[in-house]
Amino acid sequence: MCRTPRNAGVLLALGLVSVSQFTWAGYKFEDGDLSGEFSFSAGGSTVTARNINFGAGVKDLRSGKDRGTKTTWQEIYVKPKVAFDYKLNPDLSLLAGGSVVAASTFGDGDAGGNTRSSDGSASVEEAYAGFRAGNWKFTAGRQDYMIGTGFIVMDGNLDTFGDGAYWLGPRTAFRDAALLAWDGGAAQVQAFSLATDDHLGDFRMNGVNLDYDVGGAVVLGATAMKVDALEGHTPARAARDGMQVYNVRALKAVHPALPALELNGEYAVQRGNGDGVDYDANAWYAEADYTFDMLPFAPVLGYRYTHFSGDSDLTDNRQKAWDPLSKGFIDWGTWLLGDVVGNYLLFNTNQNVHQFSIKNHLTENLTFGVIHYQFSLDEKSYQGTPVDKRRFADETAVYLDWTPTPRLYTSLSYNWVNAKSAAKQVFGDDERFSALELYFTYRY
Repeated sequence: MCRTPRNAGVLLALGLVSVSQFTWAGYKFEDGDLSGEFSFSAGGSTVTARNINFGAGVKDLRSGKDRGTKTTWQEIYVKPKVAFDYKLNPDLSLLAGGSVVAASTFGDGDAGGNTRSSDGSASVEEAYAGFRAGNWKFTAGRQDYMIGTGFIVMDGNLDTFGDGAYWLGPRTAFRDAALLAWDGGAAQVQAFSLATDDHLGDFRMNGVNLDYDVGGAVVLGATAMKVDALEGHTPARAARDGMQVYNVRALKAVHPALPALELNGEYAVQRGNGDGVDYDANAWYAEADYTFDMLPFAPVLGYRYTHFSGDSDLTDNRQKAWDPLSKGFIDWGTWLLGDVVGNYLLFNTNQNVHQFSIKNHLTENLTFGVIHYQFSLDEKSYQGTPVDKRRFADETAVYLDWTPTPRLYTSLSYNWVNAKSAAKQVFGDDERFSALELYFTYRY
């Protein structure tokens, strides 16, 4: 799961809800009609997890070897990037860009058994070319793309096994993508074709996305797309071929009479059929955040309810469990629901989540927050294992975000999970599953 720097998440929250490349100010250069920008980012983390899987321990996903109940590991990555713009005339430009990611895992390996010490690689991340003509833009190749807040489409790569850096997840580009975008100011439209990597399931999403900013009061959006399974080196985790996905959303809704209250919501369905499977899944959320700007530290209180449908009968040809496809991460709880539960236990399918949060801006560059999640299964099964009750677990996260400079972001958090009835039945233990996390990102 990608840990995109929260600064990017802030920009997205301000209205940039659909962009094809995430950028920040780096070193800009210009020579006649040719201009460009070089940027560089790097990140590192150290994580210690205790009582993994509530004391049941974890196994290496490749060897099946038991790795115990405790693990401490480190991850690093570097990512240089360059983008070019060559003007043929005032209304027509040629575009090109690329980036490379080198990442590695050290120590015991992550708490999910996805990576081991010394797992890592260096590879091309982005490599695209295209043109801009007036309000139109076309790019093709390996590139980033995000819809809304990353609820369904954002991360095209699952950083696992030999990729290294599973927790940081620095690779996000779709490996084979084409984007045609029209910028109409308040209205933004994109037609897209995106292919994911093998670890994520090796599938392609073809569709259209629309966003419309209603005078700063709300950003309305809608997406329609079809999913095609590709011939990959690893089997898909779930049937996807022929799936049709429809999504509507209202983001950053604010009423002039109550500007401190912000509302967000999305609703999505998965329909269609393919390979003998009928798709009938849904997911939605409703969120409210209220800022007490007259109080010290301007605390922000938030609540969100999220639903991902489950499947009560895994033996029939109807798939009712929501498929998270290529969800992403832009900020705490979006869309990694719990740093422990979301990384290692539940993956945005067959779950209902109450999320309570408070965030305090202690200084201009120091933020303290607490998030509490209550997880329940939508259907009484956990990854195919029947359970008697739906209540799964509660997770609490306490975090401190520090941004000493616009280029450096650091975060320290402690997260703990208490097992409820379903988790106790599945894992046979009820020890407190916890993780202490420290990481940084630097961007030039």
